[in-house]
Amino acid sequence: MAPKPERKRGRNWLAGVAVVSLAVNAYFLGALFTETLRFRTSRDESSPHAAKMELRWLRGRLSPDAVRSVEAALEPLKPDMMARIQRLKTLRAELGPLVAAPEPDRAAIDAHLREIRLEVGAMQEQTQSKVFDAVLALPQAERAPLATPAQGSAKGN
Repeated sequence: MAPKPERKRGRNWLAGVAVVSLAVNAYFLGALFTETLRFRTSRDESSPHAAKMELRWLRGRLSPDAVRSVEAALEPLKPDMMARIQRLKTLRAELGPLVAAPEPDRAAIDAHLREIRLEVGAMQEQTQSKVFDAVLALPQAERAPLATPAQGSAKGN
């Protein structure tokens, strides 16, 4: 029998190194992606949805410093907004038994839904007022980009 050529062993070794390299790169990319998501999630959990929605509309259109000043203006509202969110959770929890009752009381359900809408509306009004007070306090040159619709949206978000 003829001996196997050395050339093939070299190719196998090279293929093994390539596979290990790809696996290590995939591991580090996965770790980086996971850490980015964890950072993003932990940062966003501190802001109620109404505030995040308003800030998302401003990001990329105002300078980072201007967005930070708007975020700072919202900071005093956070305890009240978190209390409103807790109230909304309570209202939703109370709504469940009303809906699940053998004979649901539509008037009671509608009254509960009305309370939920009022609470959501109050939180949105409070947030928007504070955001736009802060935006209007910025110099006109800082606010000028808001006249142009946001990228990717004809309506400006």
